[in-house]
Amino acid sequence: MQTKPLYIIFGILILGIHFAFPQGKPYSGPEDPAGDIAAEKEGYMTGNRVFIYFRNTTELSDWPRVNVSKWPNNPDGLKMTDGIGLLIGAKVYIEDDGDAATVDTIPMTDPLDLFNPNKDRHTLYYLQTSYREEMDLDPTGTVEWGFYPVFGYFDETGEYPALSNISSSWPVNGWPSTGLETKWPGEWNGRFGRGVTYADQESYYVVNDAQDQENLGTEDFVRYYPRPGHYIGDLKPDVTIQPGAPWGGLGLRVSVRGFQWNNPQARDAIFWEYSVANVSDYDLRDVAFGYWLDNSIGGDGDDDLGYFNKQEDMAYSWDINGIGAGGLPTGVMGFAYLESPGLAYDYQDNDNDGLIDEKRDNEATALIGPTDGIADLNAFLDFYKLNMEDLKEHWDADEDQDWQDGEDLNGDGIYQISEDYGDDIGIDGVGPGELNYTGPDADGTEGNHRPDFLEGVGCEPNFNTTDVSESDMVGLTTFRMFPIPSHAPSNETTWFKNDEAMWGLIGVDSLEEYLDNISNLVEVFASGPFPLFQGRVERISMSELHSYDPLEGLSSSEHTAPALYELKRIVQVIYEKDYRFAQPPKMPTLTATAGDSKVILTWDDVADTKTRDPFVGNINDFEGYKVYRSTDKYMSDPEIITDGYGTPMFKKPLYQCDLADDKFGFTDFGLVNGTGYNLGTDSGINHIFIDNTVQNGRTYYYAIVAYDYGAPDIGPGISPSENNVVIELDDFEQIRSIGKNVAIVQPHQYAAGYVPPAAKVDSSNLNTFLGSGSITPFVRAQGSILPGHKYFITFGVDTISTISGYDKGFQYVTNEIFIHDETDSTFLRYREDSSKFVGTNLFYRDSSDYWTFNPNNLVSTDVFDGMQIEIDPGVEIPKFSYSKSGWLNGEGIMRITPSQAEGIKMPWKYRIIFTDDDSAYVGVASSGTVRDELGSSISPRKIMQPALNFYIQNISFTDSLGNYDIMDVVVHDVNDNDTVDFFEDRFFVGAPAGNRWRATAFVIDFQLTTESTFPKPGDVYQLDWDRPFFETDTLRFSIESSDSLDVVGLERKMENIKVVPNPYVMTNMMEEAVTNPFLNQRRRILFTHIPAECKITIFTVSGVLVDEIDVDNSPEDGTVHWDMQTRENLEIAAGMYIYHVESNQTGEVKLGKFAVIK
Repeated sequence: MQTKPLYIIFGILILGIHFAFPQGKPYSGPEDPAGDIAAEKEGYMTGNRVFIYFRNTTELSDWPRVNVSKWPNNPDGLKMTDGIGLLIGAKVYIEDDGDAATVDTIPMTDPLDLFNPNKDRHTLYYLQTSYREEMDLDPTGTVEWGFYPVFGYFDETGEYPALSNISSSWPVNGWPSTGLETKWPGEWNGRFGRGVTYADQESYYVVNDAQDQENLGTEDFVRYYPRPGHYIGDLKPDVTIQPGAPWGGLGLRVSVRGFQWNNPQARDAIFWEYSVANVSDYDLRDVAFGYWLDNSIGGDGDDDLGYFNKQEDMAYSWDINGIGAGGLPTGVMGFAYLESPGLAYDYQDNDNDGLIDEKRDNEATALIGPTDGIADLNAFLDFYKLNMEDLKEHWDADEDQDWQDGEDLNGDGIYQISEDYGDDIGIDGVGPGELNYTGPDADGTEGNHRPDFLEGVGCEPNFNTTDVSESDMVGLTTFRMFPIPSHAPSNETTWFKNDEAMWGLIGVDSLEEYLDNISNLVEVFASGPFPLFQGRVERISMSELHSYDPLEGLSSSEHTAPALYELKRIVQVIYEKDYRFAQPPKMPTLTATAGDSKVILTWDDVADTKTRDPFVGNINDFEGYKVYRSTDKYMSDPEIITDGYGTPMFKKPLYQCDLADDKFGFTDFGLVNGTGYNLGTDSGINHIFIDNTVQNGRTYYYAIVAYDYGAPDIGPGISPSENNVVIELDDFEQIRSIGKNVAIVQPHQYAAGYVPPAAKVDSSNLNTFLGSGSITPFVRAQGSILPGHKYFITFGVDTISTISGYDKGFQYVTNEIFIHDETDSTFLRYREDSSKFVGTNLFYRDSSDYWTFNPNNLVSTDVFDGMQIEIDPGVEIPKFSYSKSGWLNGEGIMRITPSQAEGIKMPWKYRIIFTDDDSAYVGVASSGTVRDELGSSISPRKIMQPALNFYIQNISFTDSLGNYDIMDVVVHDVNDNDTVDFFEDRFFVGAPAGNRWRATAFVIDFQLTTESTFPKPGDVYQLDWDRPFFETDTLRFSIESSDSLDVVGLERKMENIKVVPNPYVMTNMMEEAVTNPFLNQRRRILFTHIPAECKITIFTVSGVLVDEIDVDNSPEDGTVHWDMQTRENLEIAAGMYIYHVESNQTGEVKLGKFAVIK
């Protein structure tokens, strides 16, 4: 009997213990069809300043295309990489039956077999990727063998892969879930749940390697069938390549997510996360993941250098002279290796976190004690930054103890909005308080007090796939930087077609700093080898980082890059928080209306009303709006605010408004290279801005961004976040798409004969208004108006003091606006009150505890139905009006003195009517305190109730019969002679409230009057106050839009037609700038004041027809550009030209000329 060496026996024993129990399981996620070239889509990540093109094949950027990678994404940005590819390599072992004439197909996966020297085997090498060059090909050389995208994860009728900000790119019938089921139609398939988007932009797609037929040909005597019985086209018979071929490759399914944040601290970074599932029938014992990075710093990739920092797991490259294409500065490009696969079955603590073999795909089965499962307590506390008192009873599969159970205080099994639900929100990832929350998960995973996960469906926060730290990561094992390999035919060069050579690159432990010559460099990151068991999923993720750092530091022996390292710190925070980072508020939708030398911008209120940021406790942290304007498509004009290094970093807003909440000025936290974020001036919120600083005919690009107030108490302090501005361009710098917060507009003269819509006010009841201010409706956004609609506006008031016993004695302020649409049926269309108001329309008098209209400014509503109401409140507190008081009839002498203290509680319109009846009115009040206009009380013995030849009406109100109230009058016996002396005594006018005097409204005296100037019978004097608007004040108006043409106006305005500029000299400001040096200048001139429908014919001075322009503008637009090209699309020559404009509707003609100088 032969004795085996002791070390072999020992190795087999250890492996036998290690794999005593099977680690694989059938894959339980989506049952995808084989990838297909027909499913290939291309998209662009535009969520921040890192712009990159990607294909849903795992390939990023491209070569030799130009507009596929840029940082920063503005005219000063440059291409930074020619390509990034995902690399997945593996070794597959096939049992050798010893017969060269037979085909060997039986995989060897049992470690006892693999380490048995008596078992012969074949080793097959695989390298799976998708890249533009040097790929494995089928024997015909027409089909690449690698990753192909899978149908089902995008809208097949659309242009793009699935992007979180383009809902039309999502699959119509929902996302693949478990097996052949789908989930969440109409909502984003978020990394953290149904509709959950933590980043400003996410992309998502899935590939597999089924099309790789390497080692499956008839000439191959060693073959690997990863999924026996599965064939290309089984699930999707219309597959376009290799139908009927066996499912090939390694049996890998890779789901890919890209993340971008526009937060100032993170907007120069992009994240890519790859979840790699083994959907084959076998375990893969030796696997390696990695990246291939083809540098092109500055667009001229032949003068790059690089450095690798092992401690930070980051490599970075820079241009040796810091000058890129066009002489622009290049900056630095770094790649941070954030997440690597886990070694969950080697009984070692690979990531030094005090845990052995933690897993991200195990299920919670039991609650265990605070220190159970921890191998090294001190290492655990240090790694997770915890104290002993932080440890708790926890579920066994939540090894890092960060899953938080909820508190169902009333024990009804359902979390109320007032209860802390923690992470126990169910596998859809949506909990109470979320805008898309529809109730507890139907599967019972919400509120069951246990962390839940279901492959292909979802997972609760801080557990399994949503917890990046729940993995015993192997870390970075390979970093290599080397010049682009030769393209000469060879099976030894490190190109993707050479599987074994590539395994030698990524499947070995090799961390090497590059010290060779300057050149076009490739960087390769990798982790491995490690096992990927059947049905299991492993992840790899990286971040591309960019910064401007001084060349002197980069070229030094320390290769310092302080800005890049600060960005890496923020990137690490994002990763360690499971990709949960500060989100900006909900993105508003911008509407722009072009006017004559003005642009009117309006936007909705979704940001200030619907925002919820889970990063700061799911609260609404909205703070304000900023409006940016640019004349270039890259929105670079406003980017003039620099950081501490002098690098343009922030955009200067054209307009800014923010909540009046005592959060204003520049932040002193979350600084970006020493620079704070401007929170505003506590101006109050508006949703309209009118830009009167524009030129007709010039194209403007506007963006509205909502921003929050940041998170000063989280970590080092997180800067405020604002919405991203997306203007997506194609290779010809034509606009492919824009974000909903972007508007492109060209102000223009109105068309000849155009009759603009207007708001017509019904003035029939204006004389009944108590309010003395003015109300003016304006049409702001013509495209949003509802012609023919009828509206009315009313007000709400707050009574702040009253006169006891007199229902018309009160002081009030106006603090509510109600606007109703009464076209078909009456409904409330718009409202403002103290709970929600625009700008500084209302303010709070804390000394008197009331809200009121702001009397110092116009009260301007938000825009609704294309309209805006401007209200001049007039006054806040009633004020006696001398201008509105006087004789209606007659001209006698009489002095009126309003009561300072009590008059403002009776600030009505009164008429003093003189008669020939000496007893026209007899005073009534005989008790109560009578006060004069200064508030001083009058002795009761000096008060008389006389008979008078005049009486006073309060004509602001009527009773149920339509009669006016008659005010009470008593006499102050000034000379104390118990007799009414008209020329000496004073007459107090007050509330008609029975025998008791309630208050004095005003005082009348005739002390300056003589017999000849005393008012005569029939004389009427009216006195009035300026008052706030009252709740009975109702203004009606309607929207009128004329479809007719002002023929007279058209003929007159056509005389103003002209060409701008004239003469044309080389260029003008209306012409768009292009950054691509291969594109020609796009010349154009402008015709102004033309009819909306007309024909323009252009001739040379010799009468040769040059071009014709058929104008069919919207009714208001009186301009059109001409591209200065002939009918044959040739550039016109310099010289003089004649134009002829004819109105299609009236036949009116205008002739003119212009000159071109080049």
